[in-house]
Amino acid sequence: MVNEQKVIEMIKTKQVKKQKGASMIEYALVVAAVVAVAALFFKDETVGIGKAINDKLTTVSTNIAS
Repeated sequence: MVNEQKVIEMIKTKQVKKQKGASMIEYALVVAAVVAVAALFFKDETVGIGKAINDKLTTVSTNIAS
């Protein structure tokens, strides 16, 4: 027969597993948001950060080649 302490222990274990799963989902959502924002910044090579990075990499590449 299952006693009260074992039932409480099983419930706590189940809650911990749920919390770990929720944390993983939260981290995945944060990563997805960061990727989306980064995609907005780096998508266009003619303006903003994308242009600045492209210009620097072009300069480095030209200096290495010469």
